[in-house]
Amino acid sequence: MADVSDQSPIEELKMCQLKAKGLMEEIDRRSTAPTVVCNKCGAKANQADQVHNPLPLKKTKKDSFWG
Repeated sequence: MADVSDQSPIEELKMCQLKAKGLMEEIDRRSTAPTVVCNKCGAKANQADQVHNPLPLKKTKKDSFWG
């Protein structure tokens, strides 16, 4: 009988856990418009609760001529 205690629903997994399990499509879904970066693993995510140690993602300054 398999132990189900180590199997979490995908929604509860953090970005580095998703990468370890090879769930790249879920990582892509969670990083469409990243606002935070994980200070632990460097993963970028849309929401702070999707990474272990979130830091605000610095916005890049765009050239005023282009946009």
